[in-house]
Amino acid sequence: MGKHLLLSLVILSSLLGSLQALQCFHCDRVNANGVCVTGERFCQAKEFQQCYVRKVYEDNIISYGYQGCSSLCSPMMLFNRNVAVDWKCCNNSSLCNKF
Repeated sequence: MGKHLLLSLVILSSLLGSLQALQCFHCDRVNANGVCVTGERFCQAKEFQQCYVRKVYEDNIISYGYQGCSSLCSPMMLFNRNVAVDWKCCNNSSLCNKF
């Protein structure tokens, strides 16, 4: 009987672990060195949300970026003259959007 109870607890524990909410880094502005300068915190992705990281390059050099939770997230790279924006999304593990 003890073995069955232990097995049940292990299975329940693993199920609860997989149901934990996705945590993301959130920063309103990340500098070129990857340091959050405003709005540093974590956000919890709600249903259908993902973590994202957006990096802005000027003349092919990282200038600044953003991190957070978003419902509208589509990985892409946008170019406009000397500015490029790289947008990446992830939901495979918590804090997957490290700058």
